[in-house]
Amino acid sequence: MAETGVKHAYLFDYGLMQAEWGWFLPDPATNSQRDKPRRWVEFPMAGALIEHEDGWIMIDSGPSPDAARVWPKESFEAFPVVRFTQDNVSVNQLKQLNLKPEDIRAIVFTHLHLDHAGQAYMYRDSAYLIAHRLELQHALTQIWEGKYGAYVPSDFEPLKGARWVLIDEERLEILPGIEVIHTGGHTPGHMVVKVEAPNGDTWYFMGDFFHMPEEFETESKGWLLYNGDQFESFTRKMKFWTSSKRVHMFMTHDPTNWQKYPRIPRPLF
Repeated sequence: MAETGVKHAYLFDYGLMQAEWGWFLPDPATNSQRDKPRRWVEFPMAGALIEHEDGWIMIDSGPSPDAARVWPKESFEAFPVVRFTQDNVSVNQLKQLNLKPEDIRAIVFTHLHLDHAGQAYMYRDSAYLIAHRLELQHALTQIWEGKYGAYVPSDFEPLKGARWVLIDEERLEILPGIEVIHTGGHTPGHMVVKVEAPNGDTWYFMGDFFHMPEEFETESKGWLLYNGDQFESFTRKMKFWTSSKRVHMFMTHDPTNWQKYPRIPRPLF
């Protein structure tokens, strides 16, 4: 068994969103289906917390508690937040483990979209912020050009001068047992986080590489795709890796997550 400093993992519950199914999988109407109804789905926003012998590591920080006001109107129209309370604020969930924001050593961002980076400001004075260089460059370019979309200026403004650690490598072990892998696909700098559990199992925290399990099953993705070649290539790798009983994949937005997995303060492992 490979040596790892990982002790436990926990899952953050960042509330619920909704969206029309066509964002996730192409589902066009045919000529005989001109009146085909649109399908809306409700799904969780989630993150993870890794207890490591060298410190606590967060994976994604969730949406802004003020999303309805600070998100671009078009973004909130497409992806409305339908449940978010004070219980979904990350610092309040940390209290269930008797932790404070300053106990977090680093936040690893799978990417910097509005439902993944919106609470990072709560940690900017104490934690390292780890993202792929391509992701931060792309986000800031989109904002500079006024193409806000899924990148929200108010998420980034408080993070000027924060302790950013930008990843240039395709794969990098950031701590023993925790590795980031650049996948692209969903965004230019999207990463997944590979975590080696103490029992020898491997967990992949997928960010938004797959939003829905059907994307993995059909090897297809809808409008939320940046690079199709990267998506196809890494999807095949994940199919091979997860053919092992010791390899697990956590999808951030899988609608069945909270039927399958425990939420903080109960450990995932």
